[in-house]
Amino acid sequence: MRKAAIGILVLAALAASCDPTTESEVGFTTGGGGGTGTGVATKLVFTQEPVSTQATAAMPSAVVVEAEDGLGNVDTSFTATVTLSLLSNPDSAALGGNFSVPAIAGVATFSNLTVSKADTGYSLIASSGTLATGISASFTITP
Repeated sequence: MRKAAIGILVLAALAASCDPTTESEVGFTTGGGGGTGTGVATKLVFTQEPVSTQATAAMPSAVVVEAEDGLGNVDTSFTATVTLSLLSNPDSAALGGNFSVPAIAGVATFSNLTVSKADTGYSLIASSGTLATGISASFTITP
């Protein structure tokens, strides 16, 4: 019991001496993902996945990709162009529609995407400059 009380006092003293704006005094981090984010985008993440649809038909909902920092926060200053392409393409299909768009406040929205051939196991890859690419969930294109 006495060791536990001493440990609590030590933690309280350390916490009191920390500058909450630096978060490194004791090694704690704030924010969501537990990474080492700086607010500057380091990766692309699909936040609205492609959905299964018919060959050559536009997907019924937009695909959305965010530029995120290491903590998973959207970099609202990111405005570069994000490009989608077929990563897994089992039938040598063509991707159509708006597959290269500028991000607005860190968010790239792709509407009217189409895939030319029916098959299962398609997936998309999002890329932009030096950011880590994002990979979508797989989806199916029906005849």
